[in-house]
Amino acid sequence: MFESIKQKMAGRKAYALHVQGNQLIEKRDIAGAKQKHAQALELYEQAYKAHLLTGNMLLAYGVLLMRFDRCQEAKQILLESEKQIGNDPQSRKQLRVDYAVCQWKLGELDKAIENMESAASNGLTSTIYTTLGYFYIEKAKETGDFSKAIEFNDKAMEYDDEDAGVLDNMGQLYYFMGDHDKAYEYFAKAYTAKPTQVASMYYIAKINLERGNLEKAGAFIEACAEGNFSALATISPKQVEELKAEIDKAKAGK
Repeated sequence: MFESIKQKMAGRKAYALHVQGNQLIEKRDIAGAKQKHAQALELYEQAYKAHLLTGNMLLAYGVLLMRFDRCQEAKQILLESEKQIGNDPQSRKQLRVDYAVCQWKLGELDKAIENMESAASNGLTSTIYTTLGYFYIEKAKETGDFSKAIEFNDKAMEYDDEDAGVLDNMGQLYYFMGDHDKAYEYFAKAYTAKPTQVASMYYIAKINLERGNLEKAGAFIEACAEGNFSALATISPKQVEELKAEIDKAKAGK
């Protein structure tokens, strides 16, 4: 009986630690956030093994697994949560968004776009604008046709032209269309709006490397390496390591 109570408390404590970790990210305490999230993950796992996680807690557990790059496990957890969250429209919409992100991380871009478009049909939100906007950019990079990405991200700017995710998407859109100067303007605005956003720091470092501004490139890639690689991060730690190596090599050869 005592063990059962302990396991039930583990789920609640896991969720509380998860929320605390997210709050620390907003305060730019990335190290503290990582610690809280690691503790939350351990407790989620205990409660999950005891079959004591509810629908929304399963959803949160799945998202945290993605943060730790355990996407195949996250996919299974998200599928399980669908059976428990019932018919609450908001929860089901969030599940579809989270599941689409998981599909993208697993390399299933077309399926991710399909699911995100389905979520968007029930109303657009900031998260849908930023996530689907990025998916369209990724698809455009594959096909060479940027028309849909341009149209959708322009609408996202109309929705909220101060949102850091929207601004970063515009930066990536221009970057991959070849206009790096215009891209830099958007990345700078995105960084001002949200200095913890790793993608903006990454591309600011990358463009400064291209321009020969090695000290600034180095400063931004160092900050990026210590940043918050969330489930929605469009840049991986591996990409950051590779760019850092390029910058270090350029500095050494100067």
